[in-house]
Amino acid sequence: MSQLLRIKCPSCGTVVDVAASGTCSKCGNALVLPEDGVIQIYRMGSPLGIAVGMGIYVNENPLGHLANADSIRIPVPYGHYKVHMTHGGNRKCVDAEFDITPQERIVYLKAHLKMGIITNTVVIEKVTADQMPPL
Repeated sequence: MSQLLRIKCPSCGTVVDVAASGTCSKCGNALVLPEDGVIQIYRMGSPLGIAVGMGIYVNENPLGHLANADSIRIPVPYGHYKVHMTHGGNRKCVDAEFDITPQERIVYLKAHLKMGIITNTVVIEKVTADQMPPL
């Protein structure tokens, strides 16, 4: 499990995983982590051993991939968010929409693959902290 925070460099757009504020590994500019809230996503293990990573999109902005049975924390400012995830070439997803507010600073999400006859669907569910694996 990852204890890193995922952020997109505001200067060059590179997605990086960092332990704290620092510099971008590509352009060297400062990375300042928003301190308002966090989106924590756990990608549940896939049935039948399908271990392809899932692409993460927050408000339609790509934020890299999440490996099978892994977690990531994404620091964000207060606001409204829509999380979409893809699996391989499949973009079919039941998105999660929510607000990060002073009353709800951390949102916990679990993503899993729902197997279909013709196509598979990524399902993202909002859960509570006790339903998440430890980081």
